[in-house]
Amino acid sequence: MLNSVTLLGSSSGKNAGDAALIAGIIESTDSACGKNLRWEIPTIKPSYIRNNYRGDVHPVSMLPWSLSLKMLGLPTVKSMLKTDLSLVFDAILFDRSLWNPLFNYLSTIDILLPMAARKGRLTGYFNCGVGPITTTRGKEMLRRLTDTIDFVTVRDEDSRAILHDIGVTNPRIAITADAAIPMAPANEERVRQILQSCNVPSDVELLGLNVSRYLASWSGTKAAALSKTEFMTAYVAGVKRFLSVNNVPVVLVCTQVDDVSLSKEIAAALTGPGVSVSVVDNTRLNHHDIKGVLKAMALLCGMRLHATILASSELTPVLGLPHQPKVQHYFKSLGISERILSFADFSPASFAALLTRGWEERAAQRAHLARVIPAARERAMIPARIIAELHHGKSLDAAWSAAVY
Repeated sequence: MLNSVTLLGSSSGKNAGDAALIAGIIESTDSACGKNLRWEIPTIKPSYIRNNYRGDVHPVSMLPWSLSLKMLGLPTVKSMLKTDLSLVFDAILFDRSLWNPLFNYLSTIDILLPMAARKGRLTGYFNCGVGPITTTRGKEMLRRLTDTIDFVTVRDEDSRAILHDIGVTNPRIAITADAAIPMAPANEERVRQILQSCNVPSDVELLGLNVSRYLASWSGTKAAALSKTEFMTAYVAGVKRFLSVNNVPVVLVCTQVDDVSLSKEIAAALTGPGVSVSVVDNTRLNHHDIKGVLKAMALLCGMRLHATILASSELTPVLGLPHQPKVQHYFKSLGISERILSFADFSPASFAALLTRGWEERAAQRAHLARVIPAARERAMIPARIIAELHHGKSLDAAWSAAVY
């Protein structure tokens, strides 16, 4: 039987998307198992893990004084050798700054997961995003590691294609969906209180905006060196063009603490006579709160992947300005690739056109999401079902066959 899990990924408490992934994984798996498993989560903020999740959840310190260099440390090793299963989640399978364990986890888990496997522990990928993988060494590392994993679930076709292209031959690979999709939002009364406290107008349709401090640096386009001033000038001008025709309240929703400063600067630049602009951020709100706020938007234009996932999973129409390829992968998985604007084509005019079209067609996209999101919710549950079958005593092959269909 399987009763305990070490969960390996981004868990700083600063990113509502990462926090939502953890909640989605724990809640869906415990529900599928019919009991609370023991969850051990390596983190640089133990108090956040301790205070924000339901169930049998325990932080594992990645702080320097615990003999850790982020995930590469004694507490993480001890956890993985003690628990029955080690799971990789989120989008940590990329090779940017591959040898820097303070930034990149791929080289770290390439050491830790085989160590756990040699001790007879199970290993898996839980609805992971893969890439970008651009270096020869990174491709070799990811291929070798993935071929040793007991089961692999990836959240989109593009991630599966990357694994195929680098030569992965693991027979247990399934395309699923993002683990944050099934997570419940805060209730309507809680959301109403949040919006009221942030001076957001009530009983009107709201335009949600979400930005990332990384700007275009991960976009892989000629605009990758876009300065903050250049970005803000074009972004604000595009929103103002949209507002000159559609005078609706604007809410900048932050899903990452590090984006709050940029969001407030944009809000200040947009503020003017007759314009309502507010900022809602996750410095004091948890992942359920943020998902509830995004559900309340009439339309969201997001740069952060999980801003668009948390919104669209509650049927809020979404637009994307992708600073990372994984945003494009998600929109493609929903069949709405035309709702994104590449930084290669980013300008005040093109951004205003994206917002205008999205606003005019928001009802049609909401209807489309109502058709595709239920299937995505079902796919997101596949790894939870695998774990439940293992928990109930089935072999790995039997668990895979029973859960993946």
